[in-house]
Amino acid sequence: MNRKILILIFIFSAIVSILFVISKPNGIINITVLSFFIVLIGLYCSYWFKKVILICVIISCIIVIFSAKKYSFSVLNMCLVFTVIVPLPYYFYLKLKNLKKELFKQNLFLKTKLKKIILEYKECLAERQRCESNAKKISQLYVIREKLFKCVSKDEYSRVVLNFIEKKLRTVGCSIFERVKSSWGMLVSSGVLQNKNVNPLKFLRDSKKCSIVDSEEFGNYNFKVVYWPLKVGDELIGCILIVTRIEYANVCVEESSIFSPQISLGLERVNFFSEISKRARSDGLTGLYLKRYFLQRLDLEMERKKRYNAEFYILMLDLDYFKNVNDKYGHLVGDKVLVNVAKLILSAVKPGDLVCRYGGEEFIILTYTIGEEGVKIVANKIKDFVINMIFQENGDKFNVTISIGISCNSKDINDSKFIISTADKALYKAKNNGRNQVVLYDDSIK
Repeated sequence: MNRKILILIFIFSAIVSILFVISKPNGIINITVLSFFIVLIGLYCSYWFKKVILICVIISCIIVIFSAKKYSFSVLNMCLVFTVIVPLPYYFYLKLKNLKKELFKQNLFLKTKLKKIILEYKECLAERQRCESNAKKISQLYVIREKLFKCVSKDEYSRVVLNFIEKKLRTVGCSIFERVKSSWGMLVSSGVLQNKNVNPLKFLRDSKKCSIVDSEEFGNYNFKVVYWPLKVGDELIGCILIVTRIEYANVCVEESSIFSPQISLGLERVNFFSEISKRARSDGLTGLYLKRYFLQRLDLEMERKKRYNAEFYILMLDLDYFKNVNDKYGHLVGDKVLVNVAKLILSAVKPGDLVCRYGGEEFIILTYTIGEEGVKIVANKIKDFVINMIFQENGDKFNVTISIGISCNSKDINDSKFIISTADKALYKAKNNGRNQVVLYDDSIK
């Protein structure tokens, strides 16, 4: 655009100058037009060569100076003024153009830098959001860890995990399972998984990876089942089934990598406490509960009796002449006899009855609401089973007998020690009467 304007100015000026020269005006006009025309040529050529305008101005000045003899000083002055005025606008135009280029470059640089800053800001914002999200998850992880750390039973553990998952994830159902000896056992279930028409076991997997399980039962409701494995090392110790909406299924899968390891450690810790508790209250030889645990349970039953007048019986059992077995066949054989007798007693009582090893060759049973005749039937059943059990050692066959004393928590008995002492007195009477007997305590026994 600038080049076209220069060409038009040059053509117009050249035509005007030629017309002036042809018309042969006076000398003042001739020298003025000539000097002006030379400067215009320099102005036009400066589009390609910037220093040409300076050369043309100098030439015009020289021409004016050499014409000084013919013209007056005022004429020369006027010619010089016209000659110098012509390049001034162009000089400022070039300066403005260079300034514009410089500003354009700076503006472009600033725009590029602004874009870079905006991009970095977005990246920082995204990183901040990720950090805040991770910090929130770490905080939640710390909270669930502290709650799980306080759990010492599976009921407490299940309640804590279930409440956490229901609050953290958008669930419509949740079930927690433990895996023991290649079989699954449900700890707790909630929501749609409690529906009688839904069998949560069909969604279980032996996989150690979190996955989304296809389910026909929830397909019409736009639900998905997410499988969370609970593993410690390479051992699968349980799993969690989460039923959620389709749009949140992938979120549940992502959350698994963060929270399932801590939940797995919580389950292992609870199992560890359960095992310790079981070992602490169980006999290492027979697997029966120990005397200490029996006394704790008996105290609870006495409190229950005060509230509900619940009836129960105590059976005190003692193997007859068991010392002779140890002396003749050795303690290993004696241990074998104790283990088999313990299994036999467990098979004879009802589910829910408490069987304990009271000490040495003595056992004690707490049985509920079966009546006087019923407890005698159970006692005689145990006595008959024991005498009919044949043991063989080094070619010798032998059997053992057992004496049993029974006591009931009558209305006027509110002391656990007293009811044990009455069962013990009945046992001693059975021993004194010839052993291998069942005796029910009454007031005549002292």
